[in-house]
Parts: sequence; structure tokens; C-alpha cells
Amino acid sequence: MASDTAAGPGSPLGEPASGWRRALRRPDVWVPLALLGVFLVLWALVLARPTFLTSFDVRVRDHVQNTARSDVDGAHRWPLIKSVADLGGGVTVPGVPVQIQLPMAAMTVVSLICAAVRRNWRPLAAAAIGFAALGLVLLLKAIGDRPGPGMAGQALTDRLGYFPSGHTGNTMIGYGTSALILASVFTGRHARRAIAAAMTSLALAVGFSLVWMNYHWLSDVLGSYALCGAALFVVARVSGTMTTTTPAGAASSARSG
Repeated sequence: MASDTAAGPGSPLGEPASGWRRALRRPDVWVPLALLGVFLVLWALVLARPTFLTSFDVRVRDHVQNTARSDVDGAHRWPLIKSVADLGGGVTVPGVPVQIQLPMAAMTVVSLICAAVRRNWRPLAAAAIGFAALGLVLLLKAIGDRPGPGMAGQALTDRLGYFPSGHTGNTMIGYGTSALILASVFTGRHARRAIAAAMTSLALAVGFSLVWMNYHWLSDVLGSYALCGAALFVVARVSGTMTTTTPAGAASSARSG
């Protein structure tokens, strides 16, 4: 005899489990969860088994630097790549006492302009989440206290750690949030594809340049990609770029169409 507490297909007890299964099949749910999982694995290795992760990074670093450096004077080939890496950080402007952080400046300007154009609070809320995510990156860098590839095993003293990569995080969050806000204004398919392609190319270029210039370990960059990529899903939801259609809503739209 079947138990009275067994949940049938349409019973209230069965609905939550079914709802969770449906939710986990949505890319806007499982992709950020997977990215967070990747970050947590790397984070655990940085804290618990740093030599294991660093040995992998050293092999990658040595291979990249053997290719990156000239056989004549040891200088980096393609010096323009340093300028690409600098896009994830600050620039010095004559007359300004502090460096201008390009990603944060871009996110601030884009959110203010788009909020005025849309007459909507969403761009400002998206930027606020972006700044919160950058704060989290700084906190994790301080907790991890990981030396960089050019420190020859020295311990950090009064500096932030290198994991996750701050320049990569700045690029992903600063420019990524700007791109998502712009995509909420320019809603055409071609415009959104162009914005996505430009943002993806920039993020990959900055990450590559950081490893090429020996500024960061590869795992620093990958960890920042994973963490900030997950954060961008939240930004996309808040900015209105990404919306979720429920089955009931889809059926209603189909009937009205």
C-alpha cells in the first residue's frame, strides 16, 4: 500500500522538488553555480595546498615566459601587451593626485548615463552590485595572502595577495557590468552580440596579458574569471539584461500572440 505521505506528481509535496529540478536546469542557475564551484576549488587549493597549485602555475609560467622573452636581452616580446594589462588597472593623469581606475570609471559613467536615458534605477543598482563584487575580490585577496609569480617565494607583508587577480576582476566586473548595462539599453540582437563579443575579447586579452607579463599566476586569472563571471549573472538579472520566463508566463505569451 502506498504511503499517505508519498508526494504525487501534482501534490504540494512534489512541487518544490520539481521546481528545484527545473531551476537547476536553467543556464542562469547552473552556470553561475558551476563557476562558483570552480572558484571554491581553486580557493581551497590556495589556502590548504598552495604548493600543489603553485607547481602547476610554475610549469605554465615557465612555458609562457620562455616564449614571451627575447633570446637576446630577455625583454618581453610584444611590449604592447603591457598596455592591454593596464586596461584592468589604473592610469596616471597629469594633475590628478591618484590613479584613475579605468574599469570603475567606465562602470560609473555608463551606469549614470544609462540610468538617465532609461529613467530607471536598474543601471545604478547593477553598478552597486558591481562595486560590491569588487570589494569581495579585495577581501579575498587580503585573506588569501598569496605571493605573485615574481616574488620568488617571498611572503607578503603589507600588500594584498594575488589570488584572485584584481586586474582580471576589475575587467570582468567594471567593463562587464558596463557591457550588461549597455545591453539593457541597446536591445537589438546585433548590438548585443557586438557588445558580448567586445567584452569577451577584452576579458580574454587582459587575462592573457597578465600571464604573459608575469604579473599573475594562471590560477589567479582563472579564479577571478570564475568568481566574477558568477557575479555578472546577478548583475545581468538586476540590470534587466537577463530575464526568466516561467512556464505559465510562456504559455500566456503564446496565447496572447
